[in-house]
Amino acid sequence: MESGIRAEVSLPTAPSPFDGVVDGATPVTEVARCAPADDRERVVVEFIADADLSVPEGVEVVFDYGGRAAYRFDAAVDPDSPFAVLDRHETPVSEATVRDGRLRITFHASDLPTLRSVLEAFRDACPDMEVKRLLQSTTTPTESDLVTVDRSELTERQREVLAAAYEAGYFDHPKGANAGEVAESLGIGRSTFTEHVAAAQRKLFGALLD
Repeated sequence: MESGIRAEVSLPTAPSPFDGVVDGATPVTEVARCAPADDRERVVVEFIADADLSVPEGVEVVFDYGGRAAYRFDAAVDPDSPFAVLDRHETPVSEATVRDGRLRITFHASDLPTLRSVLEAFRDACPDMEVKRLLQSTTTPTESDLVTVDRSELTERQREVLAAAYEAGYFDHPKGANAGEVAESLGIGRSTFTEHVAAAQRKLFGALLD
């Protein structure tokens, strides 16, 4: 079995099929989608939410669980939707929920290039995209082989500094930029830059090596 990566990302609810269907405070779970055979420009979406959910016209209840219900609606395919991005990469959605005004999607990337391509497409369409969790497996998936990286452990400033350093080639060999150059691009001092990088690395290495 090849090594794969389970990724959990958080995005704005728009662009997504849920834009205008549920408000940001409504918890939504068990999202499922399918494309009608006679119309590839539209998608049918089903989700589970509270039975008394107020929904717009066009959203129907297809099953009543009592306190919860299954809702279904159809929407135009939006090429910038995170679901459409995953469709183009032939990567199914494993889990999808709407909570606290954010759409959280979990998917499995078969390899690192696929993961990078998906995340870049997400970021192009949704600059506010956040990677919440990455879990990598190996050819012998024992407990010690599974690595969880929770990006929320980093402060917003640490993520900003790491992203700038990575994009500038600071971690490449040979380096594409030195600490002073990256610090200048961020408008901070070199010592401040190195402190942020060191703190972020300690957190990341702690998660990888613990």
